[in-house]
Amino acid sequence: MPTVGDILFAVRSKVPDMPPALPAPSATTTEVASSGSTLPAGTYYVVVTQRNPWGETLPSTESDEITVGSNQGIQITSALLPSATTIRAYLTLANGTAGSEIQYVESSTSPFTISAPPTGFGTPPTRSTAWLMDSDGAMFGASTLYQWLNEALNKFTRAVGGIMDYSGVPTVAGQPLYVAPGQWAEITDVWYGGYWVKGGKRAEYFRRNTVQSSILSSVTVSVFSDKQVLEVNYQPDRTSGVTATTANMSATDTSVTITNTGAFLLPFGFAQIGTEIVAYASLNGGAMAGLIRGLGSTVATAWPSGTTVTELSLFWCGKRLTLLPYSPGDSLKNLAAPQGWVAILPDYLLAQAKKAELDLEASEKLEKSFFEEIAKWETANKGVVTRVQVGGNTATLSFNPVLGQGVIIPG
Repeated sequence: MPTVGDILFAVRSKVPDMPPALPAPSATTTEVASSGSTLPAGTYYVVVTQRNPWGETLPSTESDEITVGSNQGIQITSALLPSATTIRAYLTLANGTAGSEIQYVESSTSPFTISAPPTGFGTPPTRSTAWLMDSDGAMFGASTLYQWLNEALNKFTRAVGGIMDYSGVPTVAGQPLYVAPGQWAEITDVWYGGYWVKGGKRAEYFRRNTVQSSILSSVTVSVFSDKQVLEVNYQPDRTSGVTATTANMSATDTSVTITNTGAFLLPFGFAQIGTEIVAYASLNGGAMAGLIRGLGSTVATAWPSGTTVTELSLFWCGKRLTLLPYSPGDSLKNLAAPQGWVAILPDYLLAQAKKAELDLEASEKLEKSFFEEIAKWETANKGVVTRVQVGGNTATLSFNPVLGQGVIIPG
């Protein structure tokens, strides 16, 4: 999955405006017992580097000579530096000389033991390319690049009419109006308590008295200003269930135990854990499972035990306009956008860099290319048009509906 830093790297490598890189790591190496080791006996020298998603550090100080015998291996200890994900240990061949490391072994944890012949071949780097994407470059600050990225994402999103997504809100018995999280270009399908609700017109809504129902008649967008308000008719008959987690959650967990699965009406649906919107596939054995994390422009987050979990009994699918803005420190986050956008977004950032350099002709060409590529992407990714914007009348209409007579007009 492409990260935010991948977009910044694509731009900074072309300007060029590379930020500082990680320093060489510290490392300790020693021979250790390793039953069944197949590492050839002999003497070795070792240096250690670390890698982040954008490159590799300079090597550590070379180890002293290490003598490995039968059923022995080489233990590498090197704490991961910030943003680094992989430790790489370069070794000489058995009985090699100092400075002749040409094979390597990788690990994502420290310490680790080399007890088999290395399968990777290469020499240590001569310069660090493990760039720190959240740091300032020589020409542009990290905050400037993030601002350009947010502009690019917003322009892309509006140009294609939004990003298809799910979201929802908890209902309150008798309440007809609900503020949608973010703003949506289209809200095409809405469900309440698992029942599909058709789009309607505000003028058709009954306002004389509160009428609560387990199956709603229609929904429309009543306010679209700094907030987007959905109005339902009739009013919900129940308040959404609320419970809490009973275990800590990581940002990648797909299940969590909760206090009361009976608080939810639907066996599968949508919920909010803390501020994060999720879809769940089942409620069994005291657990909410089959989670799809970070929907509706929220972010998959680590949550402690006791975090509030709220049922989203009014939920919808549509094209979301609102994007969660990125800021320095987010380079390792997955880019919350369709895969095809990764190749197009750098054009906009490069255009802004050229504009800052007063190369207006190059900037204009890059911006033009950006919008042309958006149009191509949108054309290539159009599905079959089957949706109707909430607010229109999609039901079957009848003219002069007299028993046994009239003309039926399909909706």
